[in-house]
Amino acid sequence: MSVLKQTAILDKPGSGIGLTPKGWYDGQGANMDLKTQSLCRMGAYCALVAGVCYSLMTVCAFLMPASIASYVANEHYFTDFPRIQPIFIFLKILMFISSAAMIGVVATFFGLHRDKNYGIMVWSSLMAIIGYSFNMLQSVQDMSMIPYLVKQYQHVDVNTQHIIQVLGVTNVAWFILSLGLPGIWFIVVSIKALNNPQIPRLLVLLGLLWGIGNILTVVAHMLVILPLIYLVAAGALIFAPLWSIYEGLFLLKLSRGSRDETTQTSDLSLPESESH
Repeated sequence: MSVLKQTAILDKPGSGIGLTPKGWYDGQGANMDLKTQSLCRMGAYCALVAGVCYSLMTVCAFLMPASIASYVANEHYFTDFPRIQPIFIFLKILMFISSAAMIGVVATFFGLHRDKNYGIMVWSSLMAIIGYSFNMLQSVQDMSMIPYLVKQYQHVDVNTQHIIQVLGVTNVAWFILSLGLPGIWFIVVSIKALNNPQIPRLLVLLGLLWGIGNILTVVAHMLVILPLIYLVAAGALIFAPLWSIYEGLFLLKLSRGSRDETTQTSDLSLPESESH
């Protein structure tokens, strides 16, 4: 078989791993270039790091008493906080790391989008990056300011304590940005992946549920609905770690598979006289 015929087979739609340098949802089976391989590896490692962090975060969240989980600055909050402060700080560190990792995942998805989805992917990716950036900022602010406020609360008069309670320990409206915007991104990319048979259906479903869960978390914290907060946290125990780890393994498999295909292509690239 000639080199041209062999190349035509490799480039035939539906063959190969279904990723192209400018559209991993295209299903055209072209070999990845080094740039796309690098994107897949980075996205895989970032997703796996985020998955580990989300697993630990969920455990920490269930160790928090209701007074802390609600972020309502009342007497119970300032009484309970000192004994769980190390867990709270650890939770915020994990949140910072996971948000930084998810920015890498968002960047990977944008780099591998289909050309026809360029517009919506630009907008949703920017929304997600803004959201995760605010999440990082909120994490730093919470683990630096809340312990300070709690410490000062124990040494001030009643009037000052009342002022601290009125002002609150954090602005829960930030959840609109830090959780709501990434939630929109999850919903967008999951819907766009529905018509792609190469993306596992479970992965799409988990992403869609995670996005909806993010939106519900915003509503729960804004309205201080404790049952909904714990319900969403229970869902996060499954959706967030499972999606992140599954996505990481999926991208890692794609990047490794592309290297194998690249090797096959180089083996077939023989002079016409030497091909069979």
